Amino acid sequence: HFKGNYPESCCLEGYDGGENGNDPSGDNGDGLWFPLLPRTPLEPDRPHIFPPCDICPVTHVRFNIFPDGGVSRLRLRGRVV
Repeated sequence: HFKGNYPESCCLEGYDGGENGNDPSGDNGDGLWFPLLPRTPLEPDRPHIFPPCDICPVTHVRFNIFPDGGVSRLRLRGRVV
């Protein structure tokens, strides 16, 4: 019933909580989040595959979509360091 309800674009941000895995909820927007994927246009009914990025280790990832819409799945691949 909601076909066509997809976001116009998305971006991914990373957070490094260190060895203790500190919670980013206490961040209050002071710049500890950094971009992993810049704002990128999306298309309806299509899997999107983005190139890997070689950014410093992250413990948390934030997925932003603009405007809110339907996203069925987000898969992230990485390795434990």
